[in-house]
Amino acid sequence: MDANKIEALKIAVTSNGSDITGFFVGKERKPHGLQKIIEGKILEPVVILDYVMTTGRRITLAIDAVREEGYNVKGVATIIDREENNELKHASKATSLFRHSDSKQFIAELLNRNKSTKIRT
Repeated sequence: MDANKIEALKIAVTSNGSDITGFFVGKERKPHGLQKIIEGKILEPVVILDYVMTTGRRITLAIDAVREEGYNVKGVATIIDREENNELKHASKATSLFRHSDSKQFIAELLNRNKSTKIRT
C-alpha cells in the first residue's frame, strides 16, 4: 500500500464512530477480483481529499469515478495547491489549505539565510 493510501486510511480510521467515511480511488480498474476502481464506503455528501493539486488530473479522475457510481461530489479539498494551470483552478468547490505562492517569501528568506551562513563558514 502506498503512502497516500496509508494517510487516507488513517483519516478514515480516526473518523470511525462519526458520519465520516473514507474510500480510495485507484488510478485504474483492477484487472482481477471485483475489478473495482473505488474501494471503501461512499456516503454523501462526498468531498474528494487529496494532498496536493498540480494538474488536477488525479482529482478529476476521482470525481469521474465517484459520479460513475451515482454520487455527486460536493467539493474538493487539498492541502497544497501548486497553482499550476490545472482543470480545477477556477472551480468554486475546490479549496486548499496552502498555495504555493504562500511559501515564496519563506523560501526566498531561507535561501538568503543559507547563503549568508555558507559565506561565514
